[in-house]
Amino acid sequence: MKPAAAGAGSAGRKLLAWMAILLLAGVVIWLLAERNSRQYFLVVEDGLLSVKKGLLAPVGRQPFRTDDPQLLQAYAPFRPPPGAQVPAEQAFDDRAGLDQALYELLARWARDDIASQKPELLERGMGFVARAERLAGISAAQREDLKALRAESGFFEARALLDRGVEAIRQARERLRLAAQSSSTHAGDAGEALRSLEPVLEQLHQTARALAPAGTRRAEPAPAPAPAPGDAK
Repeated sequence: MKPAAAGAGSAGRKLLAWMAILLLAGVVIWLLAERNSRQYFLVVEDGLLSVKKGLLAPVGRQPFRTDDPQLLQAYAPFRPPPGAQVPAEQAFDDRAGLDQALYELLARWARDDIASQKPELLERGMGFVARAERLAGISAAQREDLKALRAESGFFEARALLDRGVEAIRQARERLRLAAQSSSTHAGDAGEALRSLEPVLEQLHQTARALAPAGTRRAEPAPAPAPAPGDAK
C-alpha cells in the first residue's frame, strides 16, 4: 500500500472513531436529560416545602407547573409545622413516589394536629388532610389510611361547623329580638320567628356542648322570653 493511501485510511478510521465517541456521548447526555426530566423533587427552601420538576437537561430543575387546579393545590409550596423533621431534599423517579412520600408527611402532621384538639392546630391539620386527598398516586394502603384520617378529622370539622352555626343563629336571635321589640311593621313576624327559633337554638346548643372537649363545656344562659308580637319597649 502506498504511504498516502495508508495515511488516508488511518485518518478515516480516526474520524469514524471520533464520530462514534461523539454519538455515544450524545446518547448518554440525552438519556441523562430524559431521566432528569421525569424526576420530581421535594425541596425545603426558605422554610417552605416545595415540589420541583427536572428539566430536559442532564441537571437542573424548576418549580412544578401545571394547568390542573387540583394538582396545583396539592403541590403548592407550604410551610411544615414548626420543629418538623423534613429532609432537605428528596428525589423521585415518578409522581407516584412523590405522592406517597408527601402523603406520609402530611398524614403524620395531620394526626399530630388533630390529636391536639387545639382549634388553630385542628384547622391546620384539616388543611393537611385536604391536601393529601388531592394526591392521585398514593398506595392502596395509604388510601385506607386516608379514609380513617378523614373520618377522624371529619368529627372535629363537623364540631367546628356546628359551633359556627350556633353562633350565627344566636346572632339571628338577637336581631329578631330587636325587631320584635320595636315598632317596625315586621315586629309581629320577628316575634313569631323568635318563638320558633328558641327551641331550635337550645337543641343545637345542647348538641354542640355534648361534642365540646372536656373542660370547655359550659351552660348556655337561659334565653329571655320571646316578646309577644307587636310588643315594643
